[in-house]
Amino acid sequence: MKSILREQRRSSIVAAAVTILLGLMLVLVPNRSIRFLCGLLGTALMVTGLIYILGWFAKRRDGFPVWLLLAALGLWLLSRPASVIVLIQFSFAAVLLFHGVIDLQSALSLMREGWPRWWIDLALAALTLVLGGVVLFNPFGTMEALTILIGLSLVYDGISDLVLIHRLSRAFREAERRGDVIETEGWSRDDE
Repeated sequence: MKSILREQRRSSIVAAAVTILLGLMLVLVPNRSIRFLCGLLGTALMVTGLIYILGWFAKRRDGFPVWLLLAALGLWLLSRPASVIVLIQFSFAAVLLFHGVIDLQSALSLMREGWPRWWIDLALAALTLVLGGVVLFNPFGTMEALTILIGLSLVYDGISDLVLIHRLSRAFREAERRGDVIETEGWSRDDE
């Protein structure tokens, strides 16, 4: 159980760090960031499409050629990055809303454990949800302002995730010291 939690903690820290770096990139160079992300995604889709093309021709498959759709989507992303802002807007809003819900669950877990100042985690989760809603509805209207807002929201989300990870890890260690956490190798209904 400890190793699973340790691995989960490590991957959550990496995800939070990547979120912060991506957010900083969007804040510091908003216009270039959108073009870079579209170029990166478009290139990845084009390469995937090419791989599918080779597989499709090698096996002479029947049916709809998926590679055509992937290649067209990749070409669209590479040629019209400004038109992709809506896709990016909804994608980042979904990420923020998802993280907000996860953070909310973590705050409620701390509350159930009687952890002091659990309401701080609840406030951080609520703010993440609010930022996700603001990004989703974009009250600013310009692509640059929205990109900066998305970047700031991602930086905040990454930092708040690091705070929550730290507080949850501390709560787990304290529960372990009290003997509330039981180490198991596996569980089955026969054990009941």
